[in-house]
Amino acid sequence: MPKSKPLTFGLMDIPMSCSMFMEPALKRFKRYIAPVSPTITEYVHEWNCALLDVMSTSDAKRYLGQMGQKVIKGTLRSSEFASRCVEWADDVPMQSLHYAIRFSESVKFLAERATKPEFSFVDFGAGLSPLTAAFQTAYNLDDAYYIDIPEIMDVYDRVARLVGGRVPNPITWEQSRDLATSHKLDAIVAMGVFHYIDIDEQIKRMRFINKNYPYYLIEVKYNHNPDAAGPNTFESRRWNRLKMDDADVQTIETTLIKNSLRYLRNFISAMPGKRYFLENDRSVFLSR
Repeated sequence: MPKSKPLTFGLMDIPMSCSMFMEPALKRFKRYIAPVSPTITEYVHEWNCALLDVMSTSDAKRYLGQMGQKVIKGTLRSSEFASRCVEWADDVPMQSLHYAIRFSESVKFLAERATKPEFSFVDFGAGLSPLTAAFQTAYNLDDAYYIDIPEIMDVYDRVARLVGGRVPNPITWEQSRDLATSHKLDAIVAMGVFHYIDIDEQIKRMRFINKNYPYYLIEVKYNHNPDAAGPNTFESRRWNRLKMDDADVQTIETTLIKNSLRYLRNFISAMPGKRYFLENDRSVFLSR
């Protein structure tokens, strides 16, 4: 029997799927991740309903490949489609656990720091995750921002307005720099984005963040084997370059170890048979 051809991916297949599969993952892996409030959990559901509506329109559908179209059709056909994928589909359970950990850790990070009504934050590389809009709405914040490519930010804005509640502001990295240096941003979250950026630019941006943001939560990729590390993945030599001249090196390394060990413990507890991912580029988290 001939092998079927791999499905093609469009610009928004992965960002859309991340959010659609994250919702059932938050339920399935609840015991292994940071708690997410009922208010935010409900918002995630409403977001995915609105996301499905927006991505079904002709102007948004053009950004979907065969994989994205399959997710849309499956979800429209059955409300249990995403849950079944998280339970059984190839690679989806492991990836959806990663989405759930990212989201729950981001919510926990922001909740611990949003101790004043004027708290403000930016989600760098927001994708189509409801994090920014959900947290801004739940905590009734005046200022929340997100950064991504224009096409994704357009869809994000349409979905947030369809859900209702607070609608965060789309900005560019350059605009976020101006806000940060003017002390108008308290925190930055960057999940699943830095490993798409050249390593020198990663280091440049992390040094800026370390200098200008009181709080941050950043995911980067790390590999203990320099010969196997990807071009945008940190290994010991590249990590030492990041540490040079930075004031908070000890704090950064301490929190990195704490955050990453908790991530690995949660991941392996939820999926003890998936230890092979430790041999590849894996996520580590820096925070303050």
